[in-house]
Amino acid sequence: MKIAIIRRKFNCDGSGGGAERYAANMAERLTARGHSITVFSESFAGKEEDKFKWVKVGRPLIPSLCPTASFHKAVRKVLNYRDFDIIYSLARFYPADLVRITEQIHAEWMPISYSSLARFNPRHSGILKLEQEVFKVQNTGRLVTNSELVKNQVVSRFGYPECRIHVIRNGVDRNVFYPPVSAEERAELRRQLEVPADAKVLLFAASNFKIKGLAQAIKAVSMLPEERRANLILLVLGGDAQEPYQRQADKAGLSGNIRFAGAVTHKMRDYYAASDLLLYPSLYEPFANVCLEAAACALPVLTTSLNGSSELVRHRESGYIVDDADDVKAIASALEEFLKLDKIELEGFRKKALEASSGFDWELHAEQLEKLFQEIVREKNTNV
Repeated sequence: MKIAIIRRKFNCDGSGGGAERYAANMAERLTARGHSITVFSESFAGKEEDKFKWVKVGRPLIPSLCPTASFHKAVRKVLNYRDFDIIYSLARFYPADLVRITEQIHAEWMPISYSSLARFNPRHSGILKLEQEVFKVQNTGRLVTNSELVKNQVVSRFGYPECRIHVIRNGVDRNVFYPPVSAEERAELRRQLEVPADAKVLLFAASNFKIKGLAQAIKAVSMLPEERRANLILLVLGGDAQEPYQRQADKAGLSGNIRFAGAVTHKMRDYYAASDLLLYPSLYEPFANVCLEAAACALPVLTTSLNGSSELVRHRESGYIVDDADDVKAIASALEEFLKLDKIELEGFRKKALEASSGFDWELHAEQLEKLFQEIVREKNTNV
């Protein structure tokens, strides 16, 4: 099949955020399955002839107040639908055969993160208007989500037909993310990361500390009894600004409990394997890959029900789920319960976390996506 992939930024090596890594991953896997891939994007990192064709989508001469909407308009100018069997959009774009929801639904995100006046901002109003059009069945033939959370939000907010929404789960590279092979390896990793052997390590990993709930995580840790904090480390990974959160921790008396390790790219598995719990009280996101990666390393997860990857967590069996990030009392209560677990109970949590990750596979994702493409093509041919 000839497949057009639409993504505003495309990096052949998958560098960048989770959406960029997904785009490169699927383009490569679909190419390996014999399909012809053409990428429509504003930027393209890599050599076009190596793997995929590239059609450059121009930017307006005068910067747009809503770049998302201007990208949509620019793609429509250069995309010839007759050249492709499938239009697969990884951005807010229509008309398309299939749109994968890679970012928060903006209409759901606005009341969580912005004031009621923000809807008058041209950037937000442009995205909201575009979103309304994308989620009309006459503009988008099918939708792909990576969680039931987002599927249900699209149905309830936009009335999009549930039967045309397909939940295709993310995958995880098990050659990269896997549990400690032994207690000795775990101990050695802790030594390398300068983590005391007997410390309880709560791992927080994110590129955006605010929307992933670091402030709430710090506040919840500060609510723990002093005896629970005595041997506790909140280990923070990510390249975001540390100063506001260091001040918050200092003010809360957690100077000795928090450690900022900065951005980490190639040793994430080591941090997962050396930690005791992933503390990830995200405000809202379709599916946090960090939670899946942690589970694949047998690391229990504490997250919110507004994170789609909470669907792989069994509450009080492989981790904890709280309603939302601002319920810091619930987070603190879950943390205290977790910190009381004995070695046998902790091992049970780790085992359940690893089991929960077992069905998440990128090759399976590509296979399900390919079958959906074939179904769409058959449907289009039937309607001709």
